[in-house]
Amino acid sequence: MVYTPANMPADAKLPALVVQGPMGATKEQTQSLYAQLMATRGYLTLVYDYSYIGASQGQPRGTEDPAIKASDIHSAISFLATYPNVDADRLGAIGICGSGVYLPLAALNENRLKAIAVVNPFTIIDTVETAPKEEILKEKALYTSTGKAIRLDLIEPGSEGAEYYFDHKRGAAVNRVEFVSWSQLDWQQFHPTEIVKDLHLPFLMICGENAFTRPGAEVMFKNAASTDKQLVIIPKARHFDLYDGHDYVPSAIENIDTFLSARL
Repeated sequence: MVYTPANMPADAKLPALVVQGPMGATKEQTQSLYAQLMATRGYLTLVYDYSYIGASQGQPRGTEDPAIKASDIHSAISFLATYPNVDADRLGAIGICGSGVYLPLAALNENRLKAIAVVNPFTIIDTVETAPKEEILKEKALYTSTGKAIRLDLIEPGSEGAEYYFDHKRGAAVNRVEFVSWSQLDWQQFHPTEIVKDLHLPFLMICGENAFTRPGAEVMFKNAASTDKQLVIIPKARHFDLYDGHDYVPSAIENIDTFLSARL
């Protein structure tokens, strides 16, 4: 799905952004909000569903592998670089929550991006453990033999996440994504705060002041090798407030635009 500025001239060549959302979020959710708002500021923006979720193909549904996510980001950049009205020399990207850690992974080997911005990166992805490894491997073997997949739902009723994902006025989707259980085996081998030691692109990080992800995000920011990097803390915001909160998202968009427009 591509968003363009209103009344864009037919021959325009614009800076362009690939916008990725939270773990398991489909393209209609928070990434589309950010993409639409950035389009009002003169960017051509692209959102899409990662492999195995939403409108994209792949079995088993709900597979969540950081390496595959990074590969999808490379493919999205390739698509965007050749899209009409895009200036391929002015490409950037935004990653929110889970994509806030997948995007830096992709950026390590992506010389077409000029700058990236992440929002409340889910750096604690490598700590998720819902069952012992032996049990998870049995569940993976069960899928191989029977096609039955055991799935994880990481959003607990009554939690901050439920405020977003269970509310049809906010992030509720017809088919909310649940992950195959063995996804966590890949997460546990993926260390976002370490990989950024090799990240040299201009790098903006935005965190909610009260986000549960803020401590890990600040470690990621400190570790990033980028000499051009900036950390912005949005006052009072929790993690999910930056998905669609009227009091917080505009500030995030303003900071993203200011950072990226100077570098694209």
